[in-house]
Amino acid sequence: MFEDIGGADALFNPQLLVEVLSPSTENYDRVKKFRHYKSIPALREYLLVEQGWPHVTHLFKRDDGLWIHTEVNDLEAVLTLTSLGCDLPLTEIYAGVSFDNTSKA
Repeated sequence: MFEDIGGADALFNPQLLVEVLSPSTENYDRVKKFRHYKSIPALREYLLVEQGWPHVTHLFKRDDGLWIHTEVNDLEAVLTLTSLGCDLPLTEIYAGVSFDNTSKA
């Protein structure tokens, strides 16, 4: 659902949130921001997408409230987004992106 906040439509109670990581905010996104996001009752999944190499962290909240953490770094991998009832290939996430082999951390 959307709500007008300061003249802009803002999504509230999302089931899925996706963050594209940057070096300057990665720690904040992984720790403090996720801690805040976990307080959203409807949130079921959180994706953290690396920019410099194919790597996605997938956090999924089970029905019992436990968060499951998985990581994929193979462009042939497919993430199952249970909250949306679909599969998401990493090739779709990184379509049109070229990687410099030296940028992998």
